[in-house]
Amino acid sequence: MAFIDCRFDNAVDLSDASLPAVDFTGSCLPGLSADRLKVEGDLTLSKTVSGAISLFSSEIAGSMWLNRAELVSEDSRYALNAPQLRVGGGLYALAIRATGGINLWGAQAFTLEVTKGCLNSTGHPALRCDGLRVAQDLRCAELSVDGGGISLFGATIGGQWWFNRAAVRNHTGWAVSAPSVRVDGGIYGNGMSAYGGVNLFAATVGESIELSGCTLTSHGDHALRAPGMRVEANLILDDGASIAGGITLPRAEIKGTLRLADSTFAEASTIDLQRATVGVLDMVSTNTRPPVFDLRAATIGRIDDSPTAWPPRIELDGLTYQDLRPLLPATQRLAWLDCNNEYSPHAYERLAAYYRQLGHDDDARTVQLARHRRRRSSAQLPARLWGYFEDLTVGYGYRPGRALVWLFALTTFVAIVFAAVPPHPIRANGPAFQPVAFALDLILPILDLGQEKAFAPSGNTAWVAWTSAIAGWLLATTIIAGLTRRLSRSGH
Repeated sequence: MAFIDCRFDNAVDLSDASLPAVDFTGSCLPGLSADRLKVEGDLTLSKTVSGAISLFSSEIAGSMWLNRAELVSEDSRYALNAPQLRVGGGLYALAIRATGGINLWGAQAFTLEVTKGCLNSTGHPALRCDGLRVAQDLRCAELSVDGGGISLFGATIGGQWWFNRAAVRNHTGWAVSAPSVRVDGGIYGNGMSAYGGVNLFAATVGESIELSGCTLTSHGDHALRAPGMRVEANLILDDGASIAGGITLPRAEIKGTLRLADSTFAEASTIDLQRATVGVLDMVSTNTRPPVFDLRAATIGRIDDSPTAWPPRIELDGLTYQDLRPLLPATQRLAWLDCNNEYSPHAYERLAAYYRQLGHDDDARTVQLARHRRRRSSAQLPARLWGYFEDLTVGYGYRPGRALVWLFALTTFVAIVFAAVPPHPIRANGPAFQPVAFALDLILPILDLGQEKAFAPSGNTAWVAWTSAIAGWLLATTIIAGLTRRLSRSGH
């Protein structure tokens, strides 16, 4: 049944009809009601100008053609309402214009293409594809959506999902909402814009998600929301991508690279990777840095970054990683830890372990020393004073060379004092006085050279003796504690 370039005064009703093929190419009709229509071949509505079209639960064995069709719904209904539609071939709607939007809830097709189309609606999604099942690709490249957005909750796409250079705007909700979507191929939205953000909660993607040069403007706080998402390859946001809002990826699994290089983040943008698993995190260079980067309890194989790309605040508690590139000296990498809002012993321990596994023991000790200094700043006054003493004397055990300097200086000072003012002998048959041995006897409690038992200082020198004995005891205790800490941390 073919009506080519025809004009209908009244709506056409094909409900429950069974036909070999239907063709309305170039026709103009007030509307088409074709619920439960069965067509053995193609249903062709290309270049058709029509009011609302209803194809609820219809079955098209061939393909369905809507190329350059213009559909207008006069009320709140969908311009094309086709829930549970079954199309054996492809559903092609290139350059379609649908005022009122398209409803393909629960529909099935071999492929779906709405490339270069223009959809708009109010009160419901402009393209509703919840539960859609497409054996091959979903093509939305250069699609323009104004109002309503795109909804693909629980959809299954056997091939790729293309929406390169698409422009989707939703003033009241998500621009693209696709929670629990399953895409066996990749999602490609290079150069697309989503005013209202993208929701990929618990999505599963068999290849990569590429959003190079995209513009994402948040709905609420989220420009890209994808908790629990699984991506078998890469998530790419680079090449001048503009992000206004949060990138929320807690518990996400990205087996390849999460690339954020050459992107621009608005002042309110945050990146949340709590408990996420990422193969490579690439943030070597960003045009503007996000203010907050949350990596708590994340597992990352390799982090590619640079000091100029570090956000002002990085949450690092519980973060584990295998490699950091470039390999920076500890004095520079410590500035990375300083971005952590609160003291996190795990962050310091992990960085020290990383340097140790590379054989950079000096860098590992530098990190451990910085850990103790950071912890000291929040300790109580007595512990803080003792910490200053440990730091000054032996660097918490990670600078043992300082102990020799302090021992030498203290011994020299005491020896000079008692060489100038010798102590009185306690007994007549005692040993001869030796200033250096007497100083070591006072300072080191574990030594007994016989000098301290044979001679007794008097007057002001007694204060020197008592002070040096106390200082020696403190110094020796600190050295032993520091060396014990160092040996235990080194695994010996």
